Amino acid sequence: MSIDHPSSTRAAASEVRAARRSRMTRESVISEAQALVDELGTEALTMTALASRLQVRVSSLYNHVHSLEELRSELQLHAMRELGDLARRAAMGRTGVDGLRVLARVFVDYGERWPHRCRSLLRVPIDLPAFRAASAEAGEALAVMIRTAGVPEDRVLQTQLALFAAINGFVSLQLSGFFDVVGNADDVFEQILQGAVTAAVLGS
Repeated sequence: MSIDHPSSTRAAASEVRAARRSRMTRESVISEAQALVDELGTEALTMTALASRLQVRVSSLYNHVHSLEELRSELQLHAMRELGDLARRAAMGRTGVDGLRVLARVFVDYGERWPHRCRSLLRVPIDLPAFRAASAEAGEALAVMIRTAGVPEDRVLQTQLALFAAINGFVSLQLSGFFDVVGNADDVFEQILQGAVTAAVLGS
């Protein structure tokens, strides 16, 4: 029976780590970070935890991302772009309050499917200019539905913000399990939509 010399074992381990580092890209780092957050939540994302999952040293991660804050920003932007794409596709052929209902439901369903991604969208944007750019599709789809619901142009932005705030609040309560206890989620959801549009039209 042969026994490997300790130096040979260390060399082999070093070669394995080098191979992993050579295969690692910025995209693969972000993808693994997303998988970690989807599984364990945003607070579980640390450079140490991510390095452990990728089986590399923490220092190797900094060849691809500058900081944990940048990594969290990338995940937030990814979630916003993902939601924007879903909103754009859902908005096709829709108008008015019916379209608003569909768009709002996209956000609610996204929160149910990807709760940790959705929670990142409820936080203050880490990179505000990039977040605004990433949210352009969702924002424009929402603006179109508001206009076709009869809201005057000078109240479109205000109505966008009102709806966004109200739907965010609804989703936050939903993610917390609030509606599992008190019920009436569908009635509250409908009242949010009707109330925001009616207030904007009557206030014009």
